[in-house]
Amino acid sequence: MNDRILHGLSILSVLIVLIVVLMGALVTNTGSAYGCGNNWPLCYGQVIPTAHQTQTWIEFSHRVVSGLASILVVIQAVWVWIRLGKVRETKFLAISSVFFIFLQAFLGAAAVLWGQSSVVLAMHFGISLLSFASVLLIGFIVYEETKFKTGRIVPNIKPGMRWNIVLLSIYSFILIYSGAFVRHTNSTLGCTDFPLCNGQWVPPLISKAGFQFIHRFMALVIVIWLIATLIACIKRYKQTPGLALVVVFSIIFVLLQAVTGIFIIQTNAALTFLILHAFFVTCFFGLLMILLMLSLRKHSR
Repeated sequence: MNDRILHGLSILSVLIVLIVVLMGALVTNTGSAYGCGNNWPLCYGQVIPTAHQTQTWIEFSHRVVSGLASILVVIQAVWVWIRLGKVRETKFLAISSVFFIFLQAFLGAAAVLWGQSSVVLAMHFGISLLSFASVLLIGFIVYEETKFKTGRIVPNIKPGMRWNIVLLSIYSFILIYSGAFVRHTNSTLGCTDFPLCNGQWVPPLISKAGFQFIHRFMALVIVIWLIATLIACIKRYKQTPGLALVVVFSIIFVLLQAVTGIFIIQTNAALTFLILHAFFVTCFFGLLMILLMLSLRKHSR
């Protein structure tokens, strides 16, 4: 019975942190960061705001959901520490999940109270993804240890592929940061066409168009990288078909992210595609972190 509750808590935690990430994107893309003025944790000096502006309720709702997510993440972390503390990765992920959910809240509060540069604001989304990934990996371990009949998954991954996945993960985080930087420097529409950038193959790099172009180029590199990784998995890891499957889904989410990026340009930054863009990159990063965790596992517990 306790394990069933833990299963439900794990699913709920993943979903609510995902909602926090997407609501953060909604706040950014609707210009609602100051929807509660320069007040935190109050909203215009009130516990529940009476203002009727849409931006106020978007920001206030984000704060409420973030607070609820923080409570659930702490409960989950304590529970898995007690229930699965002997399982490798659990304590590290429990600490990480609590650290990142509160760091995310701190950065959000700091931006409201004191303002932040675009460089720091872009980190907020990256920290949000690390928070989501930590909770997702805890959920994966919970199901793996208490529900999966096969138990702990330890694929036989060679050092070369392991390093490939590590470097791919680091590069992906930099790519994601570049996308957040594009948004926070108002460079989303720095290029008004595709595949060219304002009619040029390579625009001036120190400009809004340049920031957008660099992000596009980095995205192209990761697509090629993932395809090469998939080919290597198919050739060298036939005995571990799940490895190639995870890479396939990673490619799908990256391509969906690219498609929504194109539609953002074509629709003059329609909110629907901005949120979908954030959703697909979150799914991609979550999958990649599962792959990273599995690749770092040793064959002894």
